[in-house]
Amino acid sequence: MNIKDKMRKRLKLGRPSLRARARPPKHRSICGSQFSAVNLPGILQLQNCTDCGHVQYPPTELCGACLGSTLIYRDTPCTGTLLAQSQLHHSLWEYFKRRIKEAPWTIASVQLDVGPVAIVHLAEGDLKTGNRVQVFSHSDASRSVVLIAVPASADITTPALRQAIIATIQLDQPAKRQQGI
Repeated sequence: MNIKDKMRKRLKLGRPSLRARARPPKHRSICGSQFSAVNLPGILQLQNCTDCGHVQYPPTELCGACLGSTLIYRDTPCTGTLLAQSQLHHSLWEYFKRRIKEAPWTIASVQLDVGPVAIVHLAEGDLKTGNRVQVFSHSDASRSVVLIAVPASADITTPALRQAIIATIQLDQPAKRQQGI
């Protein structure tokens, strides 16, 4: 490897804005990594306390209701109500900076029917507060699981249908830059 290639590699590591392909943030806690490992694309599994039955999200080490330490992941109904939505117009993460140039990134909070409130990527921007939604999990371009909300009437029964939704919001691929390193 010559000096020019070494310098390009060092610059690429130190300056994410120069990379040709930016990926979503992947820094997760141990509990967040477990959540990513348990949730297969399409299946939503949340922590359940074996002592009191409380369902919680985001994942933690102790139950938020009784402080029990025995938490297991179980399949969870994926329906809920849209509480609020917001459009991201600025970000410090290079992945979102590149996406925001095209259009604002829509995120939302959803009150799941089982109790917790989840922060999700919103696949369709024409939903209103109070609308019924379905939430499913997906591994993004950095291989971390994220939650995506779609209208309750949307069909997400097969992996191909969910993949089509993912492709429309482009979560399955890195954000590219022309003339990147």
